[in-house]
Amino acid sequence: MFGSIQFWLVNLLAGAPAVARLMRSAWAWPIAESLHFIGLSLLVGSVVLFDLRLLGLGRRIPIAAMHRLVPFGLAGFALNVVTGLSFLLTDASQYIYNASFLWKMLFVALAGLNALSFYVTVGPATLAPGASLDAPPRAKTIAFISLSLWMGVIVAGRLLTFYRPFECDPGERETSRIVLCVPPGQ
Repeated sequence: MFGSIQFWLVNLLAGAPAVARLMRSAWAWPIAESLHFIGLSLLVGSVVLFDLRLLGLGRRIPIAAMHRLVPFGLAGFALNVVTGLSFLLTDASQYIYNASFLWKMLFVALAGLNALSFYVTVGPATLAPGASLDAPPRAKTIAFISLSLWMGVIVAGRLLTFYRPFECDPGERETSRIVLCVPPGQ
């Protein structure tokens, strides 16, 4: 089933030849890579500082004050979405069939759900004026999970270049749940 979704995604994303032409120009890919790294730095830098504060580091800094870094993280995430899509639209099969990319996207999705769980559960009380300088245990658990997931994103993202999909063996499309190879002709 998932293999069919992968084939559909590759074919859908292949419909953006203008992006691929731009990204294959002399400077577009290196510029996009640099912007992707800047976005990652903004995102992970602000998230890590906030999570470490929730875990108890820098106790003299109010948690709400450290939370003011979150918009920088959101700007970094937006930058990463734009640059990441430009990579994906340039060579979809090299990403959709790449196990590292699948892990990276899973970690990003889980990190987003983890952040949502903070804001839905303990976030309002933790960030309220006059809140304790020590985060509640649930906020600390969410912060630890967040740190772990974002480290997973970084590691999986770094491994993307080391794990390239290979050409599928005949009949592999029908036998795999997740295809980690490029079907012949794609």
